[in-house]
Amino acid sequence: MGALVRSVLVTGFPGRQPAVHLVRELASHDERTVCCLITEGRKARALELLDKLPVSARERVSLWVGDPRSMDLGLSGEEFAVLAEQVEVIHHCASVTDPAGTQEEATGNLRAADEILEFAEAAPRLKRLVCWSSASVSGNREGFIKETELDDKMGFRNPIEESLYRVERMLGESADDLPIVVLRPALLVGDSITGEVEDLDGLYLLIRFLLSAPDDYRIPTPSRTGVRISAVPVDYAVRAGLHIAANEGSIGRTFHIVDPKPVTVQRALQLFAEATGRPAPREHDPLNLATALMRAPGLQRFRNTTRAFLDQLKTDVIYDDRNTRELLADARISCPALESYVDTMVARAQQD
Repeated sequence: MGALVRSVLVTGFPGRQPAVHLVRELASHDERTVCCLITEGRKARALELLDKLPVSARERVSLWVGDPRSMDLGLSGEEFAVLAEQVEVIHHCASVTDPAGTQEEATGNLRAADEILEFAEAAPRLKRLVCWSSASVSGNREGFIKETELDDKMGFRNPIEESLYRVERMLGESADDLPIVVLRPALLVGDSITGEVEDLDGLYLLIRFLLSAPDDYRIPTPSRTGVRISAVPVDYAVRAGLHIAANEGSIGRTFHIVDPKPVTVQRALQLFAEATGRPAPREHDPLNLATALMRAPGLQRFRNTTRAFLDQLKTDVIYDDRNTRELLADARISCPALESYVDTMVARAQQD
């Protein structure tokens, strides 16, 4: 009889930014093999990314063609049984967290959560089900948001946020039976060192806008310049998430992975202006920023994404991260300041 295979299952590879970094980290440093549940349409991109890994890491990764939104994860009965038998940890990254996502994608989030919970129940050796959610699950709420809080009293800005709320509710109902950990990263940006990022949205919209503007263009500021932006590089989010999930004390808890010292909208605009060589932002020029971004020729095809991002800039939130700080206290893992990687973000945006 062969030795028992011990595996980590990752969903959302390669389309979701955290999943790409997770697979790389797990293949290089974890003792388990890495099983990636991928859709047929993502197979070519998955192979392209895996080919960049060292041979020793690449050999520890296997691709399982299926779909987290489909019955039995889109796997055959035999594949489902084999995978369930060997999986010890699940990193569910397949949820769409982009605020510009469609109602269909929001519905897909719920189907995927339901299927992954069924798979988790069928996995006899499961030690952890790690769900990668988003801090934006707080929706329209403002002020101080605790990690222990999850409610819909203030409503949501889009279908995606509401779907993430409903997914977390589903997870909460299964928490007594399964070892569930919920991670809520703030606004994700690319790798703080390499600049690697799959989609140039969010804060990159501001950078792309400035790069396409005349050299003497002075970007306007929105009326609420004091709103804080908790940007989190994906490399930090993944390192923090892996460390948290490995701790037995993480089970049954929720963790905000955020910048403990978030910059304001005004400060972010100043940093982007300096990094792109444009003049400092105009002050007291309420919401012409929205008009400018929505009309920018290069951003026309990103209208939905731009609108969703502007909604975020109007919502002033401070995310409590005491659970995260507790479990990272013994690790040399800290969120880098935006000032330290803004040039890397600009360099990446200039490549497109």
